[in-house]
Amino acid sequence: MRDTYTHLLEMPWAKFILFLFLAYFSLNVLFAIMYYFLGVENLIGADRGGVFLDLMSCLYFSSQTFITVGYGTISPKGIPVNLIASIEAMVGLLSFSLATGLLFGRFSKPNLKLVFSENALISDYPKNNGKGLMFKLANKRNSVLLETNIQVIATYNITENDQIKRAYSRLELELSEVKMLPSQWTIVHPINEESLFSQFTIEEMIDKKLELLVLVKSVEETYGLPVYARTSYKAEEIIENANFNKSNTTGEDGSIIIDLDSINDYKKSN
Repeated sequence: MRDTYTHLLEMPWAKFILFLFLAYFSLNVLFAIMYYFLGVENLIGADRGGVFLDLMSCLYFSSQTFITVGYGTISPKGIPVNLIASIEAMVGLLSFSLATGLLFGRFSKPNLKLVFSENALISDYPKNNGKGLMFKLANKRNSVLLETNIQVIATYNITENDQIKRAYSRLELELSEVKMLPSQWTIVHPINEESLFSQFTIEEMIDKKLELLVLVKSVEETYGLPVYARTSYKAEEIIENANFNKSNTTGEDGSIIIDLDSINDYKKSN
């Protein structure tokens, strides 16, 4: 509720469409109840015949007024009903204007469609004969991402002067930027003597409430504008001595096929 506009822009499409239908239906029902209590006899041309039919007539007139379609089969009579109808017409116009603005904002807003692995793994890292922290990401769209760079920041509790504070440390990555990302990318943090992961065990990191904050910035070729994506990994989501399974295959035409459902699949090392 503190930032309704942003929430409506970022919620999933199915949830957004459901919200629009529920809002439309709820407002129509609200005004229909008002017409009913003001008296169905004030709606000229309304079908009468019991509570249910009266309510349906009120709802039918309410929906006509809300969208200002005006079929003319039912018309209001009297100052109170005309006043409510005028208010509903204004609410309807404003509601559809807001809905149109939100739809335009959702369609025109550039964003990244990335899928991240659910876990980060500590795996064998041959380049330094040691270990490396790894996680994977993949582009869910067919478009190519340009000038993609990534930052990983570790945040955890420390004690200073008998007070618990949050400390922040940027992790050095094997590769933090690629000029073109058409498919997937395995992010690697080499664990050397200076690495945070060589100083603490996973259990100690859990006690320190460690969390890895991941920020991805890229340029989406369709829009030509900077776009962002973010995720995080808590210490509990870091798996030791494990390796990711291969999640891509080669098609008959030589194209690379990525199975997004298996991007998190891994196996424990012996």
